[in-house]
Amino acid sequence: MEAPWKDQLALLDLQELDSKIAKLQFQLKKMPQLAQLAELKEKDQVLDAKKTKLSVLQADKKRENTSLENDLAAIENRKITQQQRLDSGQGSPKELVSLQEEIQQMNKRSQDLEEQMLTVMGQLENLESIEEEIAQRKAEYAQEITRLKGEVGEEESQISAQLEQLSGERAQKAAAVDAELLDLYEHVRSRTGGVGAVKVVAGRPVGYDLAFSVAETARLRAAKPEEVITSEDEGYLLIRCPQ
Repeated sequence: MEAPWKDQLALLDLQELDSKIAKLQFQLKKMPQLAQLAELKEKDQVLDAKKTKLSVLQADKKRENTSLENDLAAIENRKITQQQRLDSGQGSPKELVSLQEEIQQMNKRSQDLEEQMLTVMGQLENLESIEEEIAQRKAEYAQEITRLKGEVGEEESQISAQLEQLSGERAQKAAAVDAELLDLYEHVRSRTGGVGAVKVVAGRPVGYDLAFSVAETARLRAAKPEEVITSEDEGYLLIRCPQ
């Protein structure tokens, strides 16, 4: 394949622009803030999971406390009734002794229930403390996420402006290049992951660690300026330039 030498030289300008564009696109994807945001969001999701489990525990403890309160109220009501019967002195001695024993048992049961209620209330207070801690940490995460998003947005805006400018320059450069040569350059660049054209001075590549065979070097020296030459191993377009 042959193409005007000036068009081959233009590929080096395209390659430089494409390298800058690729670098900026990489910066967009690999901003440190993005990794920090992902980590914070993951931590926030962990807190949400803890908050959900905490809500279940709180509901269970509140139900347990309500049940204890109801049991205690029922015992206290019966104790009042039985105490009134005992105080009235009505009934046989055996019945009065039985009432007194029942009241004593109810007193003990009431005490046990009150102790259980105190334990449950302490557990609820502990859960509330954990809830407050989670809320505080989530608020801190939210503030940091907002800050990082602002930084990402600002940097994206700056990089996007640079990309727009470079893309415009590239379009102008590409429009002046031989269409067949440009297609070949694009094909090579897509296949190699970004490199389409390599500058060669005095038979040596500039900026790339390439090793030319003896035959390849001889071909570079003997080829006409219009001849399009590709490297044997990588397939790069080799653009010969004067020293």
